[in-house]
Amino acid sequence: MAENGDEEKGQGLAFVFALLEEARGVLKAGDWHRVASSASLATYRGQLGGISVILAISGMGKERAEATTHELIGEYHPETIVSLGFAGGLTSGGAAGDMVVAETLMPVEGTPLTGESTATDARLVQASLQVLADKDIPAQSGICLTTAYIAANPEDKALLGEATGALAVEMESYWIGLICKKSNVPYLVVRSIIDTVDHQLPAYVVRYAHKVGGKSRWRQALPVLLRPWWIPGLLRLSTASKQSQASLTVFTLAFAESYAQQSVASNVVSQDK
Repeated sequence: MAENGDEEKGQGLAFVFALLEEARGVLKAGDWHRVASSASLATYRGQLGGISVILAISGMGKERAEATTHELIGEYHPETIVSLGFAGGLTSGGAAGDMVVAETLMPVEGTPLTGESTATDARLVQASLQVLADKDIPAQSGICLTTAYIAANPEDKALLGEATGALAVEMESYWIGLICKKSNVPYLVVRSIIDTVDHQLPAYVVRYAHKVGGKSRWRQALPVLLRPWWIPGLLRLSTASKQSQASLTVFTLAFAESYAQQSVASNVVSQDK
């Protein structure tokens, strides 16, 4: 775990997840210390792969993603920021747990469909693809869309994919990327598919995803208990969530180790010169 002096020098990596469920496997795998945060739902300091790491749970959507990223950069000065989490698939084929590495981030806001795109760090993209190949996790690289709403039904997802050529859709990464770009912080986006293009997200997820944050388990479960026909879709989503979380965990741990090794190698080269 990094001491205060290390914090002042900056953290090697910062990981941003929107939801605790996305990060749960990574948090279980490491020794983390929760730190105070005014922007994120939760922020943790720890070490992975021998380097200092910050992990933040931002919450869903633009405002939470932006606030968390500003805080990470201002407080911890990370060398690299990685946006991680679940995403909806926009192309046919594939399965839950497959990974998408974003080469380009594109916002979708009203009409016309697309806004100004931004590119992620090419070296980080290649490094992440190598990590995924080494771990034998199916992965593609290309365009990732960021929207202000949950793309729930197959028709909407298929139309988004056809109109933009994107592989996946989520709700935070573009806004994280813009702040990183303005702050000259290299950034990477890696997302795990939780619902493929041909699957309908349960109505519960669409209606209540933004609202269940501080509620009791009883209040979270009540809408489902009143609508038992939602249960099969939620059970399918639960299975997909476990598959996606497993892929995210394996990737994140392996990427941190690879990043640490590259940092050591770079330092050795610099010292030799």
